[in-house]
Amino acid sequence: MDVAFSKTLKDKDMDRIFAEVLCTEDLGLSKPGQLRLFHLLVRDGKFYHDDLEKWLYRNLSRYVFSRAMLEQFRKNDDLDAAIERAIQTMRENGATNEKGMGNELGEMMIYAFLEGKLSAPKLMSRVELSTDLSQYKSVCESIHLFSNTDTNGTQFSQMVFGASNIVGEIQDAVDNAFDAILRIKKHTSREIQMVEKTVLDRLFDDNEIAFLKDTIIPTPNAQSRYNTAYGVFLGYSIGVKAEEHPEIEYEELVTKKMVEDIQRHAGYIANKIKSNGLDMHSFYIYILPFMDAESDKSEIIDHVMKGAVVL
Repeated sequence: MDVAFSKTLKDKDMDRIFAEVLCTEDLGLSKPGQLRLFHLLVRDGKFYHDDLEKWLYRNLSRYVFSRAMLEQFRKNDDLDAAIERAIQTMRENGATNEKGMGNELGEMMIYAFLEGKLSAPKLMSRVELSTDLSQYKSVCESIHLFSNTDTNGTQFSQMVFGASNIVGEIQDAVDNAFDAILRIKKHTSREIQMVEKTVLDRLFDDNEIAFLKDTIIPTPNAQSRYNTAYGVFLGYSIGVKAEEHPEIEYEELVTKKMVEDIQRHAGYIANKIKSNGLDMHSFYIYILPFMDAESDKSEIIDHVMKGAVVL
């Protein structure tokens, strides 16, 4: 069955918000994957957050609610209230910047990058996993379905489990994210059972439901038609001080530092994958630097959840 499964994200502004930096590093894995570097617009010697905050705010309802719930907002002619309801849901779910509740920047960013850059539509976000699906005690940050064609022209599907970490040092971010991935791996069977039991209730399009039934819902005497994969978002502090360099050179220095950082850590990431017996999975890794990762992630998500963004 060849049906496009729709994304939820408004992603048309992503290429304006995130500048991609060429990455030639290869993790040397047998499975296809991605290792991609991005940075925000540089303005006045720092990364410019306003466009990111505006974009995240406009996508809040799509991040928080299922397709079925969004369709209900449409039917009730109440889409204007969807973002406000999404913020209310997040606030009731936990504190701003609280990891594990869906209210932390990395949890939003892995959803956004898997949809916007991998084109892997969301099945469930961390907010959904922490609210109406909390009984399943999911340990991943988002669940997506990625369908593509391999080099032989054979169509394949993957259930992609998301993890993220934003912290000062890039190696710490890698370590923390892989700790989360190992927890996901330990509970993969439970995560898959949750998806199989609940995903069809979260959709509204008959063709998409038929596609998902054909792809991920087990039937008697039929083998699984998907494999599992991991999506990873890493944020860290760039460590290049604007005041020490001419402004005209700063963005060039930032991109150079990003390339150097991944050159130093690509082997470390590959070893994390291989040493933990994860090399039979695809990995889709997205890396974004901040000026001060800990401070910036708190400020950005605080502005988004308060609606204090420049629209």
